Amino acid sequence: MSDKPQRYASWTAGKLPLPELMEMKRRGEKIVMVTAYDAPSGRLADAAGVDLILVGDSSGMVVHGRESTVAVSLDEIVFMTQWVTRGAKRPLVVADMPFGSYEASNEQAVANAVRLVKDGGADAVKLERGGTSIERARAIVDAGIAVMGHVGLTPQTATVLGGFKAQGRTADRAQQLVDDALALQDAGCFAVVLEAVPAPVALAVTKALAVPTIGIGAGGDTDGQVLVWHDMLGYYEGHSPRFVKRYADLGDAIVEALGRYAEEVRSGAFPEEQHTYAMPDDERAAFEKTKT
Repeated sequence: MSDKPQRYASWTAGKLPLPELMEMKRRGEKIVMVTAYDAPSGRLADAAGVDLILVGDSSGMVVHGRESTVAVSLDEIVFMTQWVTRGAKRPLVVADMPFGSYEASNEQAVANAVRLVKDGGADAVKLERGGTSIERARAIVDAGIAVMGHVGLTPQTATVLGGFKAQGRTADRAQQLVDDALALQDAGCFAVVLEAVPAPVALAVTKALAVPTIGIGAGGDTDGQVLVWHDMLGYYEGHSPRFVKRYADLGDAIVEALGRYAEEVRSGAFPEEQHTYAMPDDERAAFEKTKT
């Protein structure tokens, strides 16, 4: 396992301070973000030295087997955030606000963001799109909760966007994306995710914003990167976007391990003596007598 970044040694309270992200952007130091959905994943991401963990509604597809993120509920995100925060101590944990949890009103958005922080243990929340989401973001920030924005391909509204396609590929749409990102910053967002946008557009947004940008399929000029856990580790069998880099093939390793386990169970090779519990000879003799 790789060594943690040197900056870990300077974190006095254990948790990455939110203002440190701005300092990382200023220093040109890349921000590392991954998704995670349970305590073991949170612990492993922490041990690897990532800066941010997103409890994403991508869980709907990569964990729950759904066709999209839309059906993911607030309760599910709350539960998963609780699990992740039990495993991850140093990274900032950002909880996705799922579809339907913030669109209706500022009051709905604030109440659900409060629940993700108070009940889930999140350090911040993330919402998608510009438009009315800008007003929702401002209301949540005014309530004292840190907010991450998200523009470009927004999976919760992929149907409206024509599917899971790159966004901002025309001059007009690119400028709208820049404007939305700036508006989210003005609303108080501490960072903005840029998903599936052309690299020149992502660079323009990154230069325009004072807050960090986190790219996913947005080229290498953003202030940081995020990938989905199951995509990058190789145990999601659904369609993987072109921007995914697979860093391991854990799916193959798991199938191979399970296959060996099944073979040994069927052959009687497992369990061996070291996998079983013994009992004192006198107690065994007494027990054997009770069977007669």
